[in-house]
Amino acid sequence: MGNGGSACDAQHVAVEFMHPIIEKRPALPALALGTDSALLSAIGNDQDFAVSFLQQLQVLARPGDIALGISTSGKSANVQRALRAARAMGLLTVGFTGRDGGRMPELCDHCFVVPSFSIHRIQETHALLLHVVWDLVHVVRGEDDVV
Repeated sequence: MGNGGSACDAQHVAVEFMHPIIEKRPALPALALGTDSALLSAIGNDQDFAVSFLQQLQVLARPGDIALGISTSGKSANVQRALRAARAMGLLTVGFTGRDGGRMPELCDHCFVVPSFSIHRIQETHALLLHVVWDLVHVVRGEDDVV
């Protein structure tokens, strides 16, 4: 989950898991929250945009799932609320952020902080790290390292 360019990164990594381009890798379930504009605008209108990811996560997440929050500033309220709830639900929480990390490091089991104020450099680094994490998930599952 993420906003703006980070939402694009969330969609990108969800596609990587659902449709791996490396033939030896099995597909794994993944979903980018916030891609349904009707749902996103309904939640934002009827309640608050800050709970847009939280509500989706509460309905869809199951024990053993991983919640990945992406925020270049670490200050996205909707990402923070969803990560806090994910942790309370027993999910593994992973964060990708920039600058000083904001509050995300305290909300995540694992948080990757890119110490830069350049949104471009942060997002470029996130893209690389997302691919590394994708590979590591498969390696942890006992598959060959292909990177």
